Amino acid sequence: MSSSHDVMMPHTVRPQEQGNKYSAEGKENSLKMEKGKNNHEQPAKQVCEEAPGICAHLLTLFSLMVIIVTLPFSLLVVVKVVQEYERVVIFRLGRLLSGGARGPGVFFIIPCVDIFEKIDLRVQNFDVPPQEILTKDSVTVFVNAIMYYKVKDPISAVTNVDDYSGSARLLAATTLRNVLGTRNLGDILSER
Repeated sequence: MSSSHDVMMPHTVRPQEQGNKYSAEGKENSLKMEKGKNNHEQPAKQVCEEAPGICAHLLTLFSLMVIIVTLPFSLLVVVKVVQEYERVVIFRLGRLLSGGARGPGVFFIIPCVDIFEKIDLRVQNFDVPPQEILTKDSVTVFVNAIMYYKVKDPISAVTNVDDYSGSARLLAATTLRNVLGTRNLGDILSER
């Protein structure tokens, strides 16, 4: 029995999708409420994302100066190459860099400040080990399968799941047990 699965991430609802004060409608409503009494305007509260602090900028600047001072040797550490079938997700001081996943081609990192993770976009296969399954008519069968999966969004694969490959493998084994547990032995053998 073989199946094909894509790595799917759970959908998270952002405050903008819930229609609260941060969405477009909610922001207009909250601005109207702030204008409110006696028709005098109050400054609107703006929601701003937290920017990197002064320490982050100083560490980055210091690392860039070290790269420039040791320029011929630092090229071995700074320049990285990503193949056509790979993408790289880069974190600078723990924050995801804007611009999304990098690649294919050459990219630059700042040592001691940047951490990167390569994600393979090719189709991966996994042989699901034999599972002992109790069918609907109370017969125990051993079934194995082959699973194929492909990462479609490298950023979600890195930021939303600890181990996307292991999670996909466990999901395949669980799905195999759940689906075949609702079938009779005759149905399983006829659809083999």
